[in-house]
Amino acid sequence: MSKILFAMSLVGLLACGSGDSDSGAIGSTSDTPAVSAAAATGDDVEADAAAIRSCIDLVASGDYADALPACLQAASIDADNADVQAALAKAQAETASEAATDAAADAAANALGGLGN
Repeated sequence: MSKILFAMSLVGLLACGSGDSDSGAIGSTSDTPAVSAAAATGDDVEADAAAIRSCIDLVASGDYADALPACLQAASIDADNADVQAALAKAQAETASEAATDAAADAAANALGGLGN
């Protein structure tokens, strides 16, 4: 949970700096090139890439229960990544399907258990 909050905070900070995209434009009075917040910390970029890769790998392996939180985190890191969005959608659908199947099996077991009394 704390990783998700951290990722959301990081995305918020990155969004705050997005208005400076004209700082390197022709005619700018600043001689300093624009530097993104993500470029300042290579560890964060690597961690974000690892989170995105983890989401996609977990879905590919069929581990949807673990993939769901990983994909939610990945989506908060890169909401425009089509692979992340597809993996998140699949993880959500498969997790919901597994939960429905488990609930139906429990209901059937309870119904059959009640017949034996």
